Amino acid sequence: MFEVVVEVSFTSLPEDDDFALDLVTNELAEDLSDLGEVRRLDLDAEPGSKGVGEVVLGTLAVVVAADPGYAQALVDLVLGFLGRNRGRKAHLKVGDIELTIDQPTKAQVSEMIDVVRNAIERAY
Repeated sequence: MFEVVVEVSFTSLPEDDDFALDLVTNELAEDLSDLGEVRRLDLDAEPGSKGVGEVVLGTLAVVVAADPGYAQALVDLVLGFLGRNRGRKAHLKVGDIELTIDQPTKAQVSEMIDVVRNAIERAY
């Protein structure tokens, strides 16, 4: 079975410090571990960003089976995370497809699942 790497990141809040971001990143990593191997990414900060710590702490990669059924689970886990962490947005990247999740409607959730499913199918 093929595997696909999905990058998942979330926005920080103004009151977040490195400790708080680490806790929230660990929470998301634990959620995503139900889908597959989760690892933190080593990213360089871009000009104008808050700093390397926030970028690295708020970004994970999860290796999932290239099965379209994982799209539903991935979106559901990210929505659950956002429900517990109000005020944040999540960003998903599968191959060249990127989308932002921010308190979507049911119709938008369905559309996101389709986008992620199609991206997973294209990635392998």
